[in-house]
Amino acid sequence: MIKLLRQPLLWFAIAGFLLFVIDARIVTDRKQIIVTTAQQQRLATLWETQTGAMASPKELSSLISNWIQEEILYREALRLGLDEQDSIVRRRLIQKLGFIAESDSEELVDVAVLRSFYQQQIDDYTLPVRYSFRQLYFRLESDAVATLSKIEGGGLINELGESSMLNAEYSYRSALDINATFGANFADRFPKLHLNAWEGPLSSGFGFHLIQIVSVHEAEITPYNIVQNQVIMDYQRYQQEASRDKYTEELTDQYIVVIESE
Repeated sequence: MIKLLRQPLLWFAIAGFLLFVIDARIVTDRKQIIVTTAQQQRLATLWETQTGAMASPKELSSLISNWIQEEILYREALRLGLDEQDSIVRRRLIQKLGFIAESDSEELVDVAVLRSFYQQQIDDYTLPVRYSFRQLYFRLESDAVATLSKIEGGGLINELGESSMLNAEYSYRSALDINATFGANFADRFPKLHLNAWEGPLSSGFGFHLIQIVSVHEAEITPYNIVQNQVIMDYQRYQQEASRDKYTEELTDQYIVVIESE
């Protein structure tokens, strides 16, 4: 027996057997990466979409090779937990799950349903009060006050006011539009101004202004046939949000939420 143990061939055979067992175990522990025909087709379609040409066999082989490398790195990143506590990854996954939840809402909508939605959300399709007006600009309030006196005395409007980047006239502007141009709260005094009379001065982020309201366009509902496409988009968005909320509620019921106190 001792003589047998001293044989080099025996130890060589044992070492070979051990290497075989170790290699077999390592191979067994490896996880498979299967590149399905569907995945290959997606890669080919993406290439065609981006380049406008079909991928050649060589290009497709390169695409598959790159995808395999990405898949290996992706799996390793998950194994190491690199996705944890990453706000970007978190938002992206939430966004993708939201898309899945919203996909159930994509269906043809009956016109009667759209018209009912239009009536329920009529404020969204109602144009607000709008103003058409003229304005004269001044850097100093005192100059604006002095000019108003000249206008009341019959001064020529075209010869008054200082030059600026602002227009002399504006048409069909809502309070929101006016404030966006002149600054916050500038349009607050417009409802109190008299039609076709120069009044002011009103202060803005630029300086001071004399305002003449030329016409007031009352709020009006936009007919359904004009905003039909917008109603469709709004309804689809509403349905998507409703589907996502329902999906979230159903998921929430599967969890027990515990908020630790400090």
